[in-house]
Amino acid sequence: MNFIDKALEQKLTGDDFLQAMVDIFSEPEVHKVLHQYPGFIADVITIIEYDTALQMDGLDDIINGNLSEQCTEIIDALERCGAEQEAGILRKAKELSDMDEARYDEEFDQLDSQLALNNDYEGFWDIVQVYIGKNL
Repeated sequence: MNFIDKALEQKLTGDDFLQAMVDIFSEPEVHKVLHQYPGFIADVITIIEYDTALQMDGLDDIINGNLSEQCTEIIDALERCGAEQEAGILRKAKELSDMDEARYDEEFDQLDSQLALNNDYEGFWDIVQVYIGKNL
């Protein structure tokens, strides 16, 4: 039994369910079986991993570094959960690669400052919790 099974068995909701999904970092092998669960669980885990990477390594790492190949998956998860603004910012940041360096830096900094992490961080997680509630 993995952390997802335990959370579902315990009928966790809202923030408790969200906190249980953080165990993806201690049980990364669960990625291999995520397809066996409702899609919202993979979305929540994707958003948790996005947020962690954003806090640890910044937006540049997400669009150009370690998570760049998963950027579309992150955007889709954000949109499905209702965080359209965050998804839009990430999409625009991903599209910046064709600009000259000076304009890129200016646009990048502007987008980075609009992220939920730098603004309404609590409101962002409220959106995720509502998404969990609708899907449990």
